[in-house]
Amino acid sequence: MFIEIIVLPREEQPPKRRTGKASKASPAPEARSRAELASEWRDEGKAFHDAVLEFIKAHHLLGAVKWMSEPGLLPQVTLIASERVLEKLQAEPRFAAGRSLTMNLQS
Repeated sequence: MFIEIIVLPREEQPPKRRTGKASKASPAPEARSRAELASEWRDEGKAFHDAVLEFIKAHHLLGAVKWMSEPGLLPQVTLIASERVLEKLQAEPRFAAGRSLTMNLQS
């Protein structure tokens, strides 16, 4: 049976607060155009997509994947795959993976 799986990068732990020292105000972010931001996000999305694909290939799970989304602006991959793929992705520290919620709507 195939299920829909959503894979995101695992969130890193927030940095510990410094105690006893006054924190300096961070400098204003440099102004960048939307095109530059979109290009950077596209690169991040592609890199994450490639990391998920390489993981699947390295663990010989390609035959258990029916469909995989294309890279986008977000570091997110959607898969139609077997439960075994979900289990392997959840065990990998780089990824946060789970089943997507299915809704049956009737009118």
